[in-house]
Amino acid sequence: MRIVKLLPLSLILAGMTTPALAVDQGETYLGGGLGYASYDETGIEEANPTALIGRLGYGLADHIAIEGRLGFGLTDDDIDVLGINVDVNIEQIAGVYAVGYLPLAEQFSLYGLAGLTYAEGSIDVVGLNFDGDDTDFSYGVGAQIDMSENVSGFLEWVQYLDESSYEVSAITLGASYHF
Repeated sequence: MRIVKLLPLSLILAGMTTPALAVDQGETYLGGGLGYASYDETGIEEANPTALIGRLGYGLADHIAIEGRLGFGLTDDDIDVLGINVDVNIEQIAGVYAVGYLPLAEQFSLYGLAGLTYAEGSIDVVGLNFDGDDTDFSYGVGAQIDMSENVSGFLEWVQYLDESSYEVSAITLGASYHF
């Protein structure tokens, strides 16, 4: 019984000491990906616009980075609200995040992030355009796999905005180059 309790801890500790292309102190990375967003507002159908999201990060310490992101809407999504076609679009996303990496294998790591996001969006209803913006605490999780010595791919989920009447989150698939 005692061995069963110690086994997961030993696996975690072994993963933390395994070299992976997470982030090392002083390292810079630049990347981006395609984000499949979810705009979920109380009382209406979920909208799923897409965005191109770029990221630039710097390793403050081994496995800990500070990261800036900038994203722009690529495609909008049409939803039906009370029989009226509504066009939902992401105009931009900008944010700063702390990112912590947990290497689990030689070429694979998990990460978590937390920070602050500013986002702008628009809704077009029968030719009338309504713009809005908001700032909120953001958080997310992801997985990173090394594809070469300097290139990694990632898949992540981030909750960008979480307000009382709506939420904006995204699943993003992309790649980064590590300097």
